[in-house]
Amino acid sequence: MAVKLKKSFSQRSSAKQDELKSRVGELLRSEIRFVYSAEFERLHRDNKPIKQVEQLLERLRSVAVDGDEDTDVPAEMDLDETVVLRNWSAPDPLLTFEEEQILFRALNLLRYRINQLRSSLDERKPVRRTVDSIDSMLRLVEQIRGQLVKSNLRLVSSIARKFSASSADVDDFSSDGCMILLGAIDRFDYSRGFRFSTYATHSIQRHFFRAWKVRQKRRERFPNAVPELLNEVPENELDQPICADPSEVVADLLSRADQLLDEREHRILVNRYGLGVEQPARTLREIAADLGISKERVRQLQMKALNKLKDLLDPERINIDSSMAAC
Repeated sequence: MAVKLKKSFSQRSSAKQDELKSRVGELLRSEIRFVYSAEFERLHRDNKPIKQVEQLLERLRSVAVDGDEDTDVPAEMDLDETVVLRNWSAPDPLLTFEEEQILFRALNLLRYRINQLRSSLDERKPVRRTVDSIDSMLRLVEQIRGQLVKSNLRLVSSIARKFSASSADVDDFSSDGCMILLGAIDRFDYSRGFRFSTYATHSIQRHFFRAWKVRQKRRERFPNAVPELLNEVPENELDQPICADPSEVVADLLSRADQLLDEREHRILVNRYGLGVEQPARTLREIAADLGISKERVRQLQMKALNKLKDLLDPERINIDSSMAAC
């Protein structure tokens, strides 16, 4: 019995050691960027900036996703969930200059210390205490980034509305703006004494202007929306649309889209428009639950796939019959 227990303990210990080695390998291969500041050298053993940011996060977290100060936002909620659940029209917890300085100082100080600890890691002889310390700091880094995103969502939404011609455009620009916001957070140098909102505004506006120019060119090439193209009525047959059944046209496009769509995009369109055998159209939320991604991500992939299929509707790009071209 004692021999079996000893063997079982040895196996569990070996499995944990292999898992630890695997985690060390992931940390060594990953890239953790930070904006260096000379004060990091002076703060070698000073944890005051970390305590300050933890207190600030606790206070800001009391402001709920919908703006209700009496509701707590779970600390374990990840960034993607926070962005999806956020009410874009609700007031965000705007940051003062001092709060921005606390968040960005701690963010880059933590990344600086993580890189220092990583330099002492050895995949052959991993130290669990060091790995646990790095993981703890990484979790705090993600909490800080998440708070910076939530505190600047209103800025993204405001700029998105200026560049949008429709409500659908607002969603697209807002989604893209969140990605630009994340990049701005990682590049921002707080030690220069500027407000982050100023830096982020310039970054987002530059991206939106380029995206707006691309959309304008696309609209000039495809002046009609997809539903209008599928149901367009020819001048000589005003009483009989060429596309009597638009779903058949879409199904035909999908059957010829193997080179354009990947498996996930194809699956999303089939489920979204009910093109399967006796399968009704499904909501974005239902598809998101099946794929294990956010509803916003499903919407983005759906629009991406539809834009790819537009190429098949262009008779100059592909040899299709005249009736399909008209559709």
